[in-house]
Amino acid sequence: MYRRFGLMLLAAALCLMLAGCGQNSQPSSQEPPVQSGQTDPAGSGETETADPAGEEEPEEAPQEDAAGEEDAPTYEDNFDVDAEAAADFARKIQDAVADQDLEALADLMMFPNYVGFTEDPAFVNTREEFTALGADRIFTQEMCDQIAAAETEDLQPSEAGFVLSADGRPNIIFGVNEGHLAIVGMNY
Repeated sequence: MYRRFGLMLLAAALCLMLAGCGQNSQPSSQEPPVQSGQTDPAGSGETETADPAGEEEPEEAPQEDAAGEEDAPTYEDNFDVDAEAAADFARKIQDAVADQDLEALADLMMFPNYVGFTEDPAFVNTREEFTALGADRIFTQEMCDQIAAAETEDLQPSEAGFVLSADGRPNIIFGVNEGHLAIVGMNY
């Protein structure tokens, strides 16, 4: 009875967290910038083109993903992520877990984040809160075994993200957060 209640409560918390992940952080009053070749959203019907005088447009600063890599591609959602990028990110997670490197794992995470321990699940709001949980608590033998044995080459996207695990649980879920791949949750 208590176990079912706990599982229902955990499922409800996970649903709320995942629903919040899909929200757009851009205010609705702000219009997206017009890109070269697109019609002006004001309806003038004009399209922007490159300046015939040869002036270059200013370059944007390089983007960084959760792992800190510059020029990482940006994604609209989990279904935009190609199989190679998902496999590469999964291998980064496997490396951090294999090395039991809490800092490297934190580098791959978004915050706030859900860490679903079997007893006393936690929402961590910052990197410091996550690392304060300690490597012994994060890198359980079961978690390390499941992540090490997980197949990275055929990960399937879902709205929740990509599930990295050999048999289902424990697992690490990663997906698109603010255009880049990041760990969005851990379940034990």
